[in-house]
Amino acid sequence: MKRLVRTVMGKLHLWLGIGLAIYFLLMGITGSLLVFGREVDQLRERDIHQVAAVGKAVPLSRVLDGFHKVHPEQQVSYVSYPRTPTETYSIRESGNTWTQRYTYINPYSGDVAGERTRGGTFYGFLCFIHFYLGIGQLGWTLNGYGAILMSVVLMSGLLIWWPTKLGQWKTRLGLRRDRGTRVLVHDTHNVTGFYPLLLMLMFTATALVFAFKQPMETFVYTLTGVTKDAPIEPTSTGTHLPIDTLVTIADSAIDGRIQRVNFPQKSGKPLVVRKEWDNWNQTRDRVEISLDPVTGKILKIDDSRTWPLGKKVIQLAIPLHFGLIGGLPTRILWVLLGLVPVILTVTGFLQWWYKKTTPRKPKRTSATGQPARKEG
Repeated sequence: MKRLVRTVMGKLHLWLGIGLAIYFLLMGITGSLLVFGREVDQLRERDIHQVAAVGKAVPLSRVLDGFHKVHPEQQVSYVSYPRTPTETYSIRESGNTWTQRYTYINPYSGDVAGERTRGGTFYGFLCFIHFYLGIGQLGWTLNGYGAILMSVVLMSGLLIWWPTKLGQWKTRLGLRRDRGTRVLVHDTHNVTGFYPLLLMLMFTATALVFAFKQPMETFVYTLTGVTKDAPIEPTSTGTHLPIDTLVTIADSAIDGRIQRVNFPQKSGKPLVVRKEWDNWNQTRDRVEISLDPVTGKILKIDDSRTWPLGKKVIQLAIPLHFGLIGGLPTRILWVLLGLVPVILTVTGFLQWWYKKTTPRKPKRTSATGQPARKEG
């Protein structure tokens, strides 16, 4: 029975690995490059990301005026605030395609410093490939199923690899460099799949949180006894208050610095002002103030510092997936971990190819024509 299970797992591991080879290569390579993707963009496009800090920063209304002078009819999805005095504002338009536009605004003049489409930036291009498979929201969902299948490949590989005798452990945990190329490829595949296994499963689990957020929240909240938040009540109808007034109301409601303003995309939805603290990039702690854009009434203050365990677990998906916890050493490790699917795919293919191209040895037979019995 054990032999049958290992045989079935071996076939499953092989054909899933071959069938998803391109996907695994894509996820590994883009994942490694994404770790420092923002820094690459900052270096490549300093003219639109960095400005001289001259005078006093203009209010958000001036930033939006500068944008609408260039794109008068375009709907704004959100505005990201500068995190340093020399950074620009970033305005993201609605939509989720290659041509989705980011406009960068000088915070001291309100003028447009430059524009890029999602596909026109290094980081944006990689994100659209890694998370959306280059096809938009459908790719986001397909990535969830890809994460499930990657988990199956990893766990089936562990089952195949698992030693059945005590003496096999030493061999399977190392590289036999003196046994030829084929043995070295085999051992490289094994150790690359075993040592980082838990971290690779962490990547697939966090990918599931991204792709299937509602079901994953329900699952985690149920396990940890968290009650889902009640939906925010619909907002009033009528003319919106000035954006600077709304931002001032939100800013005075709680501590922290403003990081983003999300604009309602449909009638009845709130304006959301997000604030953060200095440790945001490591913890993802933030507070979101939802306001009625017509009356300025604060509908909800959602402070992640007070969240229960279940919500914290979901919150950690982003910093864990991107290697934001632990600083530079963790990010370098995450770059190397992105190469794991690449190494596994290449070595797995080579093993399959070696087996496919090596002639099978004929079975030994006895004088009666029956298969010979092994001695002992």
